[in-house]
Amino acid sequence: MYCEVTRSPAMAGGLFAIERDFFFELGLYDPGLQIWGGENFEISYKIWQCGGKLLFVPCSRVGHIYRLQGWQGNPPPAHNYVRVVEVWWDEYRDYFYASRPETQTLAHGDIGPLKKFREEHQCKSFKWFMEEIAYDITAHYPLPPKNVDWGEIRGLETSYCIDSMGHTNGGNVEMGPCHRMGGNQLFRINEANQIMQYDQCLTIGPDSSAVIVTHCNQNEYTEWKYLKGLHRFTHIPTGKCLDRSDVLHKVFIAMCDDNKTSQKWEMNNIVAV
Repeated sequence: MYCEVTRSPAMAGGLFAIERDFFFELGLYDPGLQIWGGENFEISYKIWQCGGKLLFVPCSRVGHIYRLQGWQGNPPPAHNYVRVVEVWWDEYRDYFYASRPETQTLAHGDIGPLKKFREEHQCKSFKWFMEEIAYDITAHYPLPPKNVDWGEIRGLETSYCIDSMGHTNGGNVEMGPCHRMGGNQLFRINEANQIMQYDQCLTIGPDSSAVIVTHCNQNEYTEWKYLKGLHRFTHIPTGKCLDRSDVLHKVFIAMCDDNKTSQKWEMNNIVAV
């Protein structure tokens, strides 16, 4: 049977075989990672940047021990990804924080020993990894534009914020009580003029008035300007302003009016807990 062996930039954290001595030489997994999540990236970067190779062998078989039946799993903690990014991504960490700005001040524990390991083992830079190993990643997943501002979009001097209500791919956003927990109330506006929540963008619905949230690529729905000094979001294609009804909980665009308090907004940063 023909089995083509190719190199792999990254892998699943529990589905690999490695020489035992080399695994210990690499320091095993980062002991500061919690539960699960991010360990696959951490070990992959460590292997490549510190002198090893990670190969994908399609005809190989690797055993995997699953947890007890009925165990639903814990969500991968953002703590883990911040540790990995801070240790291995160098200047590329800015692109991670562009998509996850709320994690910038997240406590990630002591990473001094890991940085010392990188220095002592003369591990290569993340720029080298991106250019020599993962060179085609940005062709499929372009680096995100930097943020202009981010956080909750709160009606100025009110306790109501724009909330996606968990809607995706065409659902209306609404006004809801601000809860300062991020999630469905965490948005960012970037240099590409997108208002985003994770991989969704705000745009105008079929009625040309209501504001909806829908999946977007990097060059889609680039249609918003945030005039922070005026507390205003303008919809570039129409020249209208982001407006709201706190009574009906609706979000829409309307002709700009400096006297309408419902068109005044502020973005307040939210810190991950």
